Amino acid sequence: MSTADPRPAMSLCPHFGTGDRPPGIPASACGGCASQDRPYDHQLAHKESLVRRLTDPFLTGEFRPIVPSPDVFHYRNKMEFAFGGLKDEPPLLGLRQKGRFDRVVDLTECRLLSPEAGPLLAAVRGWALAEKWPTYHLKSHRGLLRYLVVREGKNTGERMVALVTAEGEIPKDGFLAALDASGARVDTVVWMVNAGLSDVAHGEERAVWRGRGTIDDRLGKKVFRVSPRSFFQSNTRGAEKLYGIVGDFLGEGADTLFDVYCGGGAIGLCLADRVKQVVGIESNPAAVADALQNARVQEAPNTEFHALDAATFAKTPAWVERWRAPRAVAVMDPPRPGLQPDVRRLLLEQPVSRWVYVSCNPEALARDLAYLAPVYDVKTVQPVDLFPHTPHVETVVRLDLK
Repeated sequence: MSTADPRPAMSLCPHFGTGDRPPGIPASACGGCASQDRPYDHQLAHKESLVRRLTDPFLTGEFRPIVPSPDVFHYRNKMEFAFGGLKDEPPLLGLRQKGRFDRVVDLTECRLLSPEAGPLLAAVRGWALAEKWPTYHLKSHRGLLRYLVVREGKNTGERMVALVTAEGEIPKDGFLAALDASGARVDTVVWMVNAGLSDVAHGEERAVWRGRGTIDDRLGKKVFRVSPRSFFQSNTRGAEKLYGIVGDFLGEGADTLFDVYCGGGAIGLCLADRVKQVVGIESNPAAVADALQNARVQEAPNTEFHALDAATFAKTPAWVERWRAPRAVAVMDPPRPGLQPDVRRLLLEQPVSRWVYVSCNPEALARDLAYLAPVYDVKTVQPVDLFPHTPHVETVVRLDLK
């Protein structure tokens, strides 16, 4: 790994930490970044060292240097900004205070999203104040405004804004006028209602106030339709690198690719041109609906996606029979806890000749490799940084049958 990052440093965001800040910026740390005060090459070295330490006991081949994020700032394509504040005081709009679920840091900018985040937040905050809309309070469960979700097509320039409220009526004209006054491009606007008590930044889609209710983004040459609740890798340009590595590790010559824990199907769809058939398995029906829609958009008839828990897939005889197809390979991108026991058992008892593990949690990855190492050679380990200024790191591992 390079010992120095050639990209120019940027001064710290005024909302990071508790040090000196311009007048009007509260001295409370935003929870969006954890290590913005550390040079990026130091962040990369720390993540690479962590992955190396945890995977070295199982490695039979090559450990590759960490791949940096193409963008160190403004890399995220989605942010969920919370409303907050006290009754009879100006509304707050930003991110949760670090370590506090019940407090919101009022943001004037966000360097994880695009530079247009600041003007958008200011315009919506001004609209809420002028219209006297009450913000939602997590303890009393009263109020209306809950979240402002912004999604961006990093490779298309398209932008979606979703307003998430509690149950109640809200006119659209003032909100749309505020977005227009911000000067930021807004292609589509969606109103969603979270009528429950859980603090989540989504809900029932009540109306599309502008545009078609979705935006498009590209991964390489593939176009993906992104809806308000789509699962889409949050660092678009970093995901392009990640999926390219997955494709290189899988290689050529396979007939069937099993994409297990496939989310919105991005990996399988990006690799569909390399194989005769892609079979995607995902427990979230909304994500499967996104995958099916994107398969239609991309005209990928050799793909199929199923709303099925991975553990159920792994122990259902009909699916296991398909898994045993000749010239089959697999990619698995599980959530943070790692592979389910039934999935590990399938890999051990019905092994494939080659598969790729995409991990977002090095500790869970190491636990899984301890189970799998007796049957598979851990041929290559490649860390990839998709989340600068946070402790998170992705790891791509190629495993070959011994």
